[in-house]
Amino acid sequence: MKKQSFLILMLAAATALWMGCKSTSEMGNTVVKSQRFEKFMHQSGTVVLDVRTPKEYSEGHLPNATLLDYNGGAFDSAYRQLDKSKTYLVYCRSGKRSDKAASKMKEAGFNHVIQLKDGIQGWKGATEKN
Repeated sequence: MKKQSFLILMLAAATALWMGCKSTSEMGNTVVKSQRFEKFMHQSGTVVLDVRTPKEYSEGHLPNATLLDYNGGAFDSAYRQLDKSKTYLVYCRSGKRSDKAASKMKEAGFNHVIQLKDGIQGWKGATEKN
């Protein structure tokens, strides 16, 4: 009985630790805060996708971000052409479009898709605090 209780406690602790490292959106996608997102940006094999409109992108975007407008009509065919072995860091203005984009990518077989929590608004808010 003690061994079983210990295992349950260890499992709960491991789950809590894991959840502290990443969170999930309503759609079950991996979502991380700005600081963690930035760390991923510096890893090789990652691609930053900005799924906002061209106008939003022109007003400012994250370094090395590739524009892939979610609402522009070409997203559905364009993302399917991407290399599924890479890690994709996806963001929009507030997190809604990136959540939808990440869900589509996951359904299409992309295994490494990470979203920026609260989008570029969250990014700007985090940098203003520092």
